[in-house]
Amino acid sequence: MKFTTVFTALLTATTSALAAVIISPTPGQVLSSSEPFNLTFASQRIAEESSNSIDVVIVSALDVGDPGAGTLPVRNLKPTGRASDTSAIYSVLIDPIVLCCGGVAGNATVYVLEDYNAFGGLPGLDMLSVPVTFV
Repeated sequence: MKFTTVFTALLTATTSALAAVIISPTPGQVLSSSEPFNLTFASQRIAEESSNSIDVVIVSALDVGDPGAGTLPVRNLKPTGRASDTSAIYSVLIDPIVLCCGGVAGNATVYVLEDYNAFGGLPGLDMLSVPVTFV
Protein backbone atom coordinates (compact mmCIF):
# COMPACT_ATOMS: atom_id res chain seq x y z
CA MET A 1 0.00 0.00 0.00
CA LYS A 2 2.87 2.38 0.78
CA PHE A 3 4.32 1.81 -2.69
CA THR A 4 0.98 2.62 -4.34
CA THR A 5 0.61 5.85 -2.37
CA VAL A 6 4.17 6.96 -3.14
CA PHE A 7 3.81 5.95 -6.80
CA THR A 8 0.53 7.88 -7.13
CA ALA A 9 2.07 10.96 -5.51
CA LEU A 10 5.05 10.72 -7.85
CA LEU A 11 2.78 10.41 -10.88
CA THR A 12 0.75 13.40 -9.74
CA ALA A 13 3.85 15.54 -9.38
CA THR A 14 5.36 14.31 -12.64
CA THR A 15 2.31 14.81 -14.81
CA SER A 16 0.92 18.05 -13.42
CA ALA A 17 2.56 20.26 -16.04
CA LEU A 18 3.15 17.86 -18.93
CA ALA A 19 1.46 17.23 -22.24
CA ALA A 20 0.28 13.72 -23.05
CA VAL A 21 3.21 11.50 -22.23
CA ILE A 22 4.27 7.89 -21.79
CA ILE A 23 5.71 7.87 -18.27
CA SER A 24 6.74 4.23 -18.24
CA PRO A 25 8.55 2.55 -19.89
CA THR A 26 11.15 5.22 -20.55
CA PRO A 27 12.94 5.61 -23.91
CA GLY A 28 15.61 2.96 -24.31
CA GLN A 29 14.51 1.03 -21.23
CA VAL A 30 15.57 -2.62 -21.13
CA LEU A 31 12.63 -4.92 -20.34
CA SER A 32 12.48 -8.63 -19.61
CA SER A 33 10.97 -10.65 -22.45
CA SER A 34 9.55 -13.09 -19.90
CA GLU A 35 8.09 -10.78 -17.22
CA PRO A 36 5.25 -8.23 -17.36
CA PHE A 37 6.20 -4.56 -17.58
CA ASN A 38 4.29 -1.49 -16.44
CA LEU A 39 2.93 0.93 -19.02
CA THR A 40 1.84 4.27 -17.57
CA PHE A 41 0.39 7.01 -19.79
CA ALA A 42 -0.88 10.48 -18.88
CA SER A 43 -3.55 11.97 -21.12
CA GLN A 44 -3.86 15.74 -21.23
CA ARG A 45 -7.34 16.18 -22.68
CA ILE A 46 -8.66 19.63 -21.76
CA ALA A 47 -12.19 20.22 -20.48
CA GLU A 48 -13.62 20.62 -24.00
CA GLU A 49 -12.07 17.31 -25.12
CA SER A 50 -12.70 13.72 -24.09
CA SER A 51 -10.91 10.43 -24.66
CA ASN A 52 -12.90 7.75 -26.45
CA SER A 53 -10.34 4.97 -26.22
CA ILE A 54 -6.70 4.28 -25.40
CA ASP A 55 -5.02 1.37 -27.20
CA VAL A 56 -1.48 0.05 -26.78
CA VAL A 57 0.41 -1.48 -29.70
CA ILE A 58 3.84 -3.14 -29.52
CA VAL A 59 5.86 -3.28 -32.76
CA SER A 60 9.11 -5.22 -33.23
CA ALA A 61 12.15 -3.40 -34.66
CA LEU A 62 11.54 -5.03 -38.04
CA ASP A 63 8.22 -3.20 -38.39
CA VAL A 64 8.92 0.06 -36.51
CA GLY A 65 7.04 2.97 -38.03
CA ASP A 66 4.02 0.84 -38.86
CA PRO A 67 1.80 0.43 -35.76
CA GLY A 68 -0.58 -1.64 -37.90
CA ALA A 69 2.07 -4.38 -38.06
CA GLY A 70 2.26 -4.78 -34.29
CA THR A 71 0.39 -6.65 -31.61
CA LEU A 72 -2.47 -5.01 -29.71
CA PRO A 73 -2.04 -6.27 -26.13
CA VAL A 74 -4.37 -3.65 -24.63
CA ARG A 75 -7.58 -2.23 -26.07
CA ASN A 76 -9.77 0.43 -24.45
CA LEU A 77 -7.50 1.05 -21.48
CA LYS A 78 -9.45 2.66 -18.61
CA PRO A 79 -8.13 5.46 -16.34
CA THR A 80 -6.54 4.27 -13.11
CA GLY A 81 -6.09 7.67 -11.48
CA ARG A 82 -5.98 11.45 -11.83
CA ALA A 83 -3.09 13.91 -11.63
CA SER A 84 -3.38 17.16 -9.65
CA ASP A 85 -4.36 18.99 -12.85
CA THR A 86 -7.21 16.43 -13.28
CA SER A 87 -5.60 14.79 -16.32
CA ALA A 88 -6.28 11.07 -16.56
CA ILE A 89 -3.58 8.54 -15.70
CA TYR A 90 -3.67 5.11 -17.36
CA SER A 91 -1.56 2.24 -16.02
CA VAL A 92 -1.45 -1.46 -16.90
CA LEU A 93 0.89 -4.46 -16.69
CA ILE A 94 1.65 -5.93 -20.12
CA ASP A 95 2.93 -9.48 -20.52
CA PRO A 96 5.51 -9.60 -23.37
CA ILE A 97 4.83 -13.31 -23.90
CA VAL A 98 1.57 -12.39 -25.69
CA LEU A 99 3.22 -9.77 -27.90
CA CYS A 100 4.27 -9.94 -31.52
CA CYS A 101 7.72 -10.90 -30.30
CA GLY A 102 6.31 -13.79 -28.24
CA GLY A 103 8.88 -13.26 -25.54
CA VAL A 104 11.73 -12.96 -28.05
CA ALA A 105 14.57 -10.57 -27.26
CA GLY A 106 15.12 -7.52 -29.46
CA ASN A 107 14.27 -3.89 -30.06
CA ALA A 108 10.64 -2.80 -30.20
CA THR A 109 8.48 0.30 -29.98
CA VAL A 110 5.54 0.78 -27.62
CA TYR A 111 2.79 2.93 -29.17
CA VAL A 112 -0.10 4.51 -27.26
CA LEU A 113 -3.01 5.49 -29.52
CA GLU A 114 -5.56 7.87 -28.04
CA ASP A 115 -8.80 8.36 -29.97
CA TYR A 116 -10.62 11.43 -28.65
CA ASN A 117 -13.24 14.09 -29.30
CA ALA A 118 -11.37 17.34 -29.91
CA PHE A 119 -12.62 20.85 -29.18
CA GLY A 120 -15.90 21.38 -31.04
CA GLY A 121 -16.61 17.65 -31.27
CA LEU A 122 -14.15 16.97 -34.08
CA PRO A 123 -12.43 13.57 -34.03
CA GLY A 124 -8.78 13.42 -32.99
CA LEU A 125 -6.06 10.79 -32.75
CA ASP A 126 -2.80 11.11 -30.80
CA MET A 127 -0.03 8.58 -31.28
CA LEU A 128 2.87 8.53 -28.83
CA SER A 129 5.74 6.06 -28.92
CA VAL A 130 8.73 4.95 -26.89
CA PRO A 131 11.55 2.63 -28.04
CA VAL A 132 12.42 -0.28 -25.72
CA THR A 133 14.60 -3.38 -25.78
CA PHE A 134 13.45 -6.83 -24.68
CA VAL A 135 16.15 -9.15 -23.28
